Amino acid sequence: MRNRITVTIFILYILVFAVGSIIAKDRIFSDMENRNLAQFPEVSTKSVFSGDFSDGFEEYMSDQIIFKDFLVKLKVTENKALNQTYVNNIYFADGRYIRDYKEDTVQIDRNVGFVDEFAEANPDFNITWLMVPNACYVYEDSLPSYADVDSQAATIGHIKENVTDKINFVDVSDELVSAKDEYIYYKTDHHWTMNGAYIGYKKLCEALGREPVEKDNYKIEVASEDFLGTLYSDAPVFNADTDEIILYVNEKNSYTVDYIDKGFKQDSLYNYEKLDIKDKYQVYLDGNHAIIRIKNNSYDDTTSSNRVIVVKDSYAHSLLPLLADNYEEIIVVDLRYYHEKTVSELAHEEGISDIIFINNVDFINSDDNFLWLM
Repeated sequence: MRNRITVTIFILYILVFAVGSIIAKDRIFSDMENRNLAQFPEVSTKSVFSGDFSDGFEEYMSDQIIFKDFLVKLKVTENKALNQTYVNNIYFADGRYIRDYKEDTVQIDRNVGFVDEFAEANPDFNITWLMVPNACYVYEDSLPSYADVDSQAATIGHIKENVTDKINFVDVSDELVSAKDEYIYYKTDHHWTMNGAYIGYKKLCEALGREPVEKDNYKIEVASEDFLGTLYSDAPVFNADTDEIILYVNEKNSYTVDYIDKGFKQDSLYNYEKLDIKDKYQVYLDGNHAIIRIKNNSYDDTTSSNRVIVVKDSYAHSLLPLLADNYEEIIVVDLRYYHEKTVSELAHEEGISDIIFINNVDFINSDDNFLWLM
């Protein structure tokens, strides 16, 4: 009798998911995973016999299974309840999600080589490189004792040793570690908060010989209290502590942000509409773009260079609204998407000799787009 009940429940379970997945409308995009989902593959004789249809259908079923987000969250919550503190390359550490780090020295050396080559080929450029550690460095004491995380301190040291002296290399690690008890990194996302970015901004201004805007000149506002970031999406659990989105607003200045790749402009450094979606980090400069121009309409300093190109990853998004106060114009380039011309060509066309790189260690460790510098 018990076996019959078990079999019946199992069959009903299969039927619910099978019928539900057929009836439910296919989703195009997953807010949880922040990516487009696989759609039903094209059926053709060629795709069937080549195996492409089979592979595509397997991916389609995996993406479109009904209640997928709920089931993933249920599984991760169960694992965490059983004291499993490492899921999908994420450590659960004192209420914080921390991404694992495995150093790829080959990729790091390749990227540093591209930056060095860029500097050597452009001796007239003034190049500054801000390097930002990730949470696994700043909160390494919070990691489980068994955590096998490579040292980002060693990575940064390796970069320092190999970067050309033509580059003004800026390491903000010590300042961030000293402030680790403050809210400088998100608990559920891989980025630093704007509080952390402000620390990086002050360190960068010091290296550039520019006067940072003091914190009490900003209106600091909590724009959202329910942010769940990218790391949460990789290992979601029920009742996770949410993050705050903090904005620093300089009400004395006015700005124009031209999103050249998308063909629209805004008069704010923040796109407040993005606070209504899951990936609320996009509130900073509307998220990832190939190239944008930030114009400070209130800039009046004629004593120093007033235009700069920033080559960046997404860690720069919450720092650039601060740096905008120190320049009349910032051209922001993301090499993952900007391949229209090289940075060398862009800088010479624009007549700009000041170049700032803003990168986090994990990005230098994994990205392969620095070849677009030249």
